[in-house]
Amino acid sequence: MNEADNTEAEAGKKKPTPPPRYDHIITPGFVARPGAKLPVTVHTAIFPAGLLARIQRAWNSNPKARSPYLPAYALRELVEQVEPAVLAVESRLGDGPWLHALHQPHNELPLQLALEFWITTHVAPHQDDVDWPTLVKRAMPLDWAQSEVDLLARGRAVNGTAIPHSRTFSLLATYIAGRWVDAKLALPGHTAKGFSVLGPLTDRGERSVYSWPPRELNDDEAYGLWTHRTALRVVSMPHDDRLVLRAVPHIARFGGAQPAYIPRRGDGPPSATVLLYLPKGALRDIERPMLLRAPVTVTGKKEDMRWHWQPGIARILPSLPSSRHYPNPEKVRAEPRYAAGITRSDRDADDPIAMLLHANGYTYITRTDLSDEPPAYNTHGHPADTGLQPIDHLTLFEHLKEPLAELGFDPLSALDKTPQRRAPRLTPARPDAEYLIELWHCAPKTYQAVHLALTRLLNYQHLGERTAEPGVHDYVGPTKITLLLRNPGSLVSGLTRPPAQAETEARKAHRKLVREQRAEAVRMEFPEADRIIGALVEIDKPVNFAMAGEDDPKRFLKDNLPQLNRHVQCLHPVTAPPKPNAKSAGLKPFEDSDIRCEDVQRAASSVKDLLRSLGHLPRLPAPLGVTGTFELVTVHIAYTGSWMIPFVLRMDSDGNTTAQLVASASHPQEVPIPLEELPRALTSGRGRMRRRDRAQLADFITQALALDCHAERLFLARAQTLRNKEVWSWLQNPHINPDALRLPGEECSNPHLTAGRHPKDLPGLRIVRINEEPYEIPLAFGANLDDEPDDLANGSPIDAAVNAGLCPEAAPAGADLPYKEWGRYSGVVPWNDHTFLAINPRSDTHQLPKTVSKYAGEDQNATRHGANPTSLEIHVSFQQPRDRAVDLAAYVNNLRRCHLHTDTPTRLPLLLHLAKLMEEYIG
Repeated sequence: MNEADNTEAEAGKKKPTPPPRYDHIITPGFVARPGAKLPVTVHTAIFPAGLLARIQRAWNSNPKARSPYLPAYALRELVEQVEPAVLAVESRLGDGPWLHALHQPHNELPLQLALEFWITTHVAPHQDDVDWPTLVKRAMPLDWAQSEVDLLARGRAVNGTAIPHSRTFSLLATYIAGRWVDAKLALPGHTAKGFSVLGPLTDRGERSVYSWPPRELNDDEAYGLWTHRTALRVVSMPHDDRLVLRAVPHIARFGGAQPAYIPRRGDGPPSATVLLYLPKGALRDIERPMLLRAPVTVTGKKEDMRWHWQPGIARILPSLPSSRHYPNPEKVRAEPRYAAGITRSDRDADDPIAMLLHANGYTYITRTDLSDEPPAYNTHGHPADTGLQPIDHLTLFEHLKEPLAELGFDPLSALDKTPQRRAPRLTPARPDAEYLIELWHCAPKTYQAVHLALTRLLNYQHLGERTAEPGVHDYVGPTKITLLLRNPGSLVSGLTRPPAQAETEARKAHRKLVREQRAEAVRMEFPEADRIIGALVEIDKPVNFAMAGEDDPKRFLKDNLPQLNRHVQCLHPVTAPPKPNAKSAGLKPFEDSDIRCEDVQRAASSVKDLLRSLGHLPRLPAPLGVTGTFELVTVHIAYTGSWMIPFVLRMDSDGNTTAQLVASASHPQEVPIPLEELPRALTSGRGRMRRRDRAQLADFITQALALDCHAERLFLARAQTLRNKEVWSWLQNPHINPDALRLPGEECSNPHLTAGRHPKDLPGLRIVRINEEPYEIPLAFGANLDDEPDDLANGSPIDAAVNAGLCPEAAPAGADLPYKEWGRYSGVVPWNDHTFLAINPRSDTHQLPKTVSKYAGEDQNATRHGANPTSLEIHVSFQQPRDRAVDLAAYVNNLRRCHLHTDTPTRLPLLLHLAKLMEEYIG
């Protein structure tokens, strides 16, 4: 087809509907009304002082203690599981109240038992000669005090940030949730006979209200239960003196069939959470209906799976006055519908109701009975999808305005939009680089999928197989690739697990021996290369290794292949035939091949990610107004056991990207190295320091700021790793005073400190704090609030700015929403002069029409996939006089789309995203 034909064909196509233009941004949330009060009578108890001193001494003598701080998290979890009357448990045992409750518990036996188990299991297991139960019993009863507190009371930091009292963070969400349950508030999603149930406590003050009872759902032979969950949480924003309450809708999923597989999370055995439904409360039979969390330990798979209450519950349960609420966990596993109260007779109606809380990775058994054939057991996932639509968030927001107004809360005001800058055009930092990739595979279709990915999706031309070197293929395109076909045989098979009955040390020794033997075999077959190459390794799915009783070799490959100068990217085998008539496009054949579309897409993603690890990175663009060489810098901290591994990443506009680890006893001299050399350094154990070495860490971060340098640079500070009060307290909301820098390790709470460093003292330096915690940051949606059309001009088209909020479809007012138009929004939204919300565009995989709601309509809507990009908080903390905060925020937001290895915007900006990916090489 020539150019004229193309023009004619394009002219015959229907023009796409222009994207909507939104005049306001809605952030679903509520703020405490100025002057409003919410007085509540609270009962508090302090931790027994004499017992605390004895416990601390025992902990200090514990040879396995990794920190000077007591493991209070374990005690908090136990108390939350056995004493629902307690609304909040503080982690600082000797600093103020320990327990908070609206009513003093009538029976302190559950608390006594929880203390006994915590001490003997977590704090002092080495002191088996100490009579801890007697010591705990002598410390009881607790000293309870009653006081009236204002849950809306708050202070104001010097930088203008609201400082709610700790009791506000701990109790406000629970108090509001309890009021709604008591008042039988009808939340969106309730069925005709539905009601609300109070959810279990969490460790960050969040409390949820569940719509009850759950609903049954079937989809393509998958069966499960689901319901709506509304999560309440108190948050604060930098330089905002308002108390912000977030109410976020979620989908809660429960297992409805016998589980087949529950994956292991972390180093311990697999575990799962069972929620117990208590229609009249837990202890006194006069409380509100609620859910109690009860964790189980899982062994085996499919028909051989067994459940046991975790040791804390199992040991305490016989003595609990509420033990009748805890059913046999094996019965919950084997008969989930009966345990959920679905298939019961009237005489069994009073039996406890318990349900498995579904999590990603769980699969369930489906039995098929066919004539003349023995029963077959298939597996399936959960039919419900957790993703919600903008209509769901906005429906809940509008629904809660009236009940929250009665408690002193007003809705957050709509925000004005701001012009957005286009993401820069990307070019490779090293366009003439050549990359060597080994494809370790056994399935012939795997190479075919990789070949199609290179030639059809990634714009490479296949130059053919080398005559003198069979199995070696050359490709040329955006860069040059040499592909070597290798057969690893059994080197990528599952690793033999130790016997189940073996002791802990024996299990460790067995795994170490198996890995050493496999490492030697790999080294013999694939000797150390003289240059860094990529290894695209075909391995089976984790669930298949688990079903075979073997360990997944992926972790082994990540730990060992970098020592052979190979970077690893794993790819599941391509074996399944395509289905031309499948409903899913991914299952259909790719073009005219016998490979599924989804397999070619997977291969393309794997190749691009492997090229990224080999150094195929974009050339860094500079912010608006910056000329000459510009540098982007960050410090990332990874953790493993009692160690932390901090490293600096630097990327400049000349195309160089380097990493530098902290000096250690085993490697006292650390210099900047190319980023592609970092995996080998990490897997060899370099750059580790003890978690307690905070002063050394603060000095390392200070050196990364390069205070004596005058070069144009931007330091990205990730709040989740750096704003610890012992590391860099200036990054915390109450202390982050813009353009008045305090260095890592400096104390910020002392009011008599002198002013910090200013831009005139540090020319060229810029600092932007990134906060990605989803529970802290409000979502944002576009809306037109009146009948006036949006004025696109909003000023002149500055610097090729494009309008905010472009999305492929707008939704007219519906579901009783008081907006002319509403929908997803993407771009940067100013919260105040220094704080911005950044929202990524909708992913191409999210094609569900915005009028589809999981609150309204048929239950099958719950099976459909919807999602909203979570906001990222960008805080311009330190800038030069010629900079504009909105320009720096837009620049950092565009760095989330500054990738060559993916077309999907990432959660974190470029350098932070690369740093996070390096954690896969830290065992």
